[in-house]
Amino acid sequence: MMKAFSKLTVLCLLALAFHGCASKSINESDPGDLYKDAETDISNDRYLLALDKLRIVKSKFSYSSYGALAQMRIGDVYFLQESYPEAASAYETFVELYPKHEKAGYGIFRAGESYFMDIPSTIARDLRSAESAINSFTSYLKKYPTGEYAKKAKDFKAKAYNKLAEKEFDIAQFYIRRKKADAARTRLQKILDLYGESEVAVKAKELLKSL
Repeated sequence: MMKAFSKLTVLCLLALAFHGCASKSINESDPGDLYKDAETDISNDRYLLALDKLRIVKSKFSYSSYGALAQMRIGDVYFLQESYPEAASAYETFVELYPKHEKAGYGIFRAGESYFMDIPSTIARDLRSAESAINSFTSYLKKYPTGEYAKKAKDFKAKAYNKLAEKEFDIAQFYIRRKKADAARTRLQKILDLYGESEVAVKAKELLKSL
């Protein structure tokens, strides 16, 4: 009897850590109630529960103000989980579905930031996420040149450009070591043409002169 009681106590304590032994009922026909509860879950790091509720709001109430916010917050939750490709996709869907929303600029910037966070630390790997980040930041700066996130967008964009330029410079050096000067020149010129404002462009220009 005591063992059974102890097990029940442990189960109840575990339940309390997430929901409480007796969670309040949620009215799934009320998007505001669902959204508010999802926000509570996010505040308490219960991301999977939050995603479930936000998806219900998004699918059942897509034309309401909560539907738009739910789509945006899905991106936020993925970002908090460091699931950056999923976050970028969710933000882009938000902007696509609600292009005139007051948070559309935020969505564009955060899509870029998600791609930026997904850039590999080594230039030997695929850097398509850097290209996607640049595209998102370029779009943001075009639409919101003096926007709230303009400075960060410029900084992130410059870093993404520099990462791509570093890869081209590394390839150019590889060709130089293989005594393939023409191929090296092509890569160095590409840096100047596409990433002329990057830090690497200065080194590329000097190296090009020496070939």
